[in-house]
Amino acid sequence: DALPEPFQGSPRIRAAMASPTASPTARAKPGTPAGSATAAARPMSQSSTARPMSRSSTAGAAQGQEPEDDQGPVPAYIKTSIDLVCKDPTRRDYALKATGDYGRALLFASPDLQNDRELVQRACQNDGWTLQFASEDLQGDAELVQLAAEQDYRALRFATRAFLADREQMLEAVQRDGRALECASAELWADRGLVLAAIGQCGLALRVADEALRGDREVVLVAVRQNGFALQYASEELRGDKEVAYAALSQSSLALPYVSEELRADRGGWLQAAPARDAFWSSREQMLEETRREPGLLPFLSEALQEDRELVLGAGAVDPDALSLAPESLRADAEFMLRAAAQDVRALRHAAPEVLADRDVVLRAVENNGVGLEYASDELKGDRDVALRAVDSRGLALAYASEACRVDREVVLRAMAQQRSSIEFAAEEQRADKSIWLYNGGGPPKE
Repeated sequence: DALPEPFQGSPRIRAAMASPTASPTARAKPGTPAGSATAAARPMSQSSTARPMSRSSTAGAAQGQEPEDDQGPVPAYIKTSIDLVCKDPTRRDYALKATGDYGRALLFASPDLQNDRELVQRACQNDGWTLQFASEDLQGDAELVQLAAEQDYRALRFATRAFLADREQMLEAVQRDGRALECASAELWADRGLVLAAIGQCGLALRVADEALRGDREVVLVAVRQNGFALQYASEELRGDKEVAYAALSQSSLALPYVSEELRADRGGWLQAAPARDAFWSSREQMLEETRREPGLLPFLSEALQEDRELVLGAGAVDPDALSLAPESLRADAEFMLRAAAQDVRALRHAAPEVLADRDVVLRAVENNGVGLEYASDELKGDRDVALRAVDSRGLALAYASEACRVDREVVLRAMAQQRSSIEFAAEEQRADKSIWLYNGGGPPKE
């Protein structure tokens, strides 16, 4: 995965949400070792102004590890684990057994047990995100935090500020997963050695680096050689530097929108992006084939072909981020963007603002895939009818609804009826309600 946008999901999670059948990253069943995250050179966003996330945002749970069986009846091990803890939240033996099967059952344990190091360690081995339910003292325990981060680097969001400001601890974290830099304290974003360690592992970590480092030629070269898309976070001056720009283009032709206008018009830049190819093919059939193989070629087409809807849609079907290279006229065309979103909902991130503020358009988009709510205007994210339509399609759409909608019990229950793990995005009062976790807001079934 690439470094995600603030609490909006990494490309792997976006892909899971975009699929009609896929679910987010599965948590290993009890007894199966959890795998650690790996970084891959993929774009995280077309936004050049993205900055670090707020630690208080609830949508971050969209990236957490969720139970495999997200739909249908609640898996027995979840019900059994939560029921066991709730039977007596002070019983340590109950909590040990329960968290061994389902780490997040720790939420229902007593404060004393949430401060029990052995118990929390066992729970974090099961699921790194369980760290959020540990006591504040244990959220600052270096060994426990690193253990949780080994399961998923995003568990660092629940560590104490002191831990996140500790250079040695964060160095260990970014060497394991460069994306962990986003969780470090702001002071560490200016630490050149730490940033180099992070971008060497994940170039897109440049996003959170201090402005001075994003203008440091050596630092930026390391980032773009690891992931060409990191060029979007470099200083304006370096985006016009031939060596830096061509290094990015050699890694990914999709870095082209972030190269200076002068270099984009340079034949040498074209040759770096797509060696030995003619910039302006005259054959539409050939271009249909070429752009499906390499969507980043769109900017090099003739103006007429750049406006060709079927050609651009074909490129978008391969990589929805190719829509960022489409002309404004297409990105402002509601019907075109709906067709693109029907192929892959992530295409909506490149729609014109007026399209994403059109209630009828957004309603149609979320009916097809509720996760399209992520790209709607703030006003529509707070529209209860839009939110209900979205969660009826994909429960995980609750992550992108407004705070008011995430407090709304009906919205939460309808999201859970579609995908149980959407409870992670509900307001705290809803997440703490045992009846919602176990029975979708009702009571136990009658015998």
